Amino acid sequence: MTDATPDPDRLTRALIHLLDVEPGQEAGHFIGRRKPGGEGRVFGGQVVGQAPAAAARTVAEDRPCHSLHCYFMRPASEDHEIDYHVEADMDGRAFSNRRIVARQQGKAIFNMIASFHHEEAGPAHAIAMPDVPSPDGLLSLGDLVGTFPDMPIGPVTRRMATQPSPIEFRPVGAIQQGVLDTVAEPDLRCWIRIGGGPLGLGQGMQRALLGFASDFLLLATAYRPHRLEIGGSQVVSASIDHSIWFHGAVECGEWLLYAMESPFAGAGRGFARGHFFTWDGRLVASVAQEGLIRLKM
Repeated sequence: MTDATPDPDRLTRALIHLLDVEPGQEAGHFIGRRKPGGEGRVFGGQVVGQAPAAAARTVAEDRPCHSLHCYFMRPASEDHEIDYHVEADMDGRAFSNRRIVARQQGKAIFNMIASFHHEEAGPAHAIAMPDVPSPDGLLSLGDLVGTFPDMPIGPVTRRMATQPSPIEFRPVGAIQQGVLDTVAEPDLRCWIRIGGGPLGLGQGMQRALLGFASDFLLLATAYRPHRLEIGGSQVVSASIDHSIWFHGAVECGEWLLYAMESPFAGAGRGFARGHFFTWDGRLVASVAQEGLIRLKM
């Protein structure tokens, strides 16, 4: 490894440090750190990761988060830390409920409701993982851009491919041959992992990391049928809301298949949903997101 090559372990530790909030000066308040070197707007996934990490600090460890529902109200700035105020609304025999409001410079930028559950036995079923190639042998997004530099991908995807990150993306489909689908269906499938092996973290941080990762790629499925790209010159893009349901234990250091689709776009908004599967086919989380797709005049 040369001095110019990013250290994956260091990048992974930096992401964990970023999402691991600190206690604030007032009870129920937690401070979300700034991303070192960050400029402009805060990536939405950072807030989706930090908020449940703050809420988890107020709940017993044997009650992992099973669902969260959040709204983005104002863009967050990389120039300031984020204050997360956690309200403990309910602690029952099996469930705990928390409300989280994120603020910068006194203004609310984001809110979330999160529910935590002491896991118990019950009837079980799950949908099957899509039939896709194993991540072994697939090129990463970064390798694909290096191999096919003229591949027609948007600016956000290109930044994901070229900037140092602890998250590795190995997309499935025609992109592996350096081309995009000739018919752009509203779906995407991509293997992802954070770091290069088990992270040895509790479920509170594992689920915060999954929240961070879930904000990548998902809304792109709503743009594909229209030959548009998030961050492209033709559209104004922004996340409106984001929800996650956790179905079981998550290990973000192992490969997860993110299977995404967009059932609907219209009225200036796009809707997308996704499922996370382990490499051996276990469904561990489901995601839904709505975002702004406003054409520039």
